[in-house]
Amino acid sequence: MVVKLSAADSNRMNVAINQMDSEVFDGCVLDLADFDPTADFAAFEAGYLARHSPIYISCKVPVEDLESVHQLEAAGFRFVEFQMRFRASLGRSFDVSAHDYRYELVTSPEILERVLEIAGATFEHDRITRDPYIKQLNRPDLSGERYRRFVSQSFQRPDECVYALISNPTGQVVGFGTHRITGPDSALLLISGVAPELKSSGLGALLDQFAWNELKRKGIKYFFGHASGANYPIINLVMRGMGFRFVQGFVVLRKVYGYER
Repeated sequence: MVVKLSAADSNRMNVAINQMDSEVFDGCVLDLADFDPTADFAAFEAGYLARHSPIYISCKVPVEDLESVHQLEAAGFRFVEFQMRFRASLGRSFDVSAHDYRYELVTSPEILERVLEIAGATFEHDRITRDPYIKQLNRPDLSGERYRRFVSQSFQRPDECVYALISNPTGQVVGFGTHRITGPDSALLLISGVAPELKSSGLGALLDQFAWNELKRKGIKYFFGHASGANYPIINLVMRGMGFRFVQGFVVLRKVYGYER
């Protein structure tokens, strides 16, 4: 559960406890939103430090908002990710008939567990994996556990779905995708991936085509998605191969206050 907190000296800024990350990190993790570069951040920070003793806080701001980026840097935050927001309109469908796979909604714990295995092992471009501070903690499980929990959360929420890409000949789960329905004809792509041993095989592009077709079947007309700016293969795939349009960029910064486990 996310609990929002406000500071009396700011009309905009707020921090929220990130419950999932707090559980994964074994300490209080906060999300800072609506950063105000004109506010007294030192006083605001002192307030949330006194209340929660966080070990980690992150903030995402539009890439063009250099004033906020510089103020956050001055307050001790460090850049950890450039994030790209994409939009795509669902017009055409992809012909996947030559590929002996199926893309089906995950409803059973057995299929979910295989999806979770992939989610826990396949990602390498995220800000947690690449952060030098996180690397020195010797907690290689942190990023994978976050993604496992993201998928489990999508499995439980009524407005989110988990799909598995399954090989028909073998029954093996080789990839997955999750999304959230945001309106009668819109969706937000969340995370997707293929089994680590199948990367660079072309299966990622096929996974996206199956997911695209499924969204179209549901009556979705357009959707948004996000990717790390360091994930060059995915960016090239979705912009050149799938026709996504880059609509906004964000800078993610974080500050750490100490971590012991």
